[in-house]
Amino acid sequence: MYAIEFEADIRSGMVKIPAEYAHLKDAHARIVVMVRDEALPMVEQSPLDFSDTEIEAFKGKDAVAIQREMRDEW
Repeated sequence: MYAIEFEADIRSGMVKIPAEYAHLKDAHARIVVMVRDEALPMVEQSPLDFSDTEIEAFKGKDAVAIQREMRDEW
């Protein structure tokens, strides 16, 4: 297996393979698409807000101490 790299525009979900790689016309390939961040649509922040949620299970306990205790069981 070997890798090739080229840049192309995606048009209607299709990428045109450059002529120099025409020998790959009927080949099986693994495709990796890398896109600049500014080309991606902005994702809306989740409307979920858990800041007012109180969980009683660990209230007033030291989370680090609980984790150390769990690790000691291994």
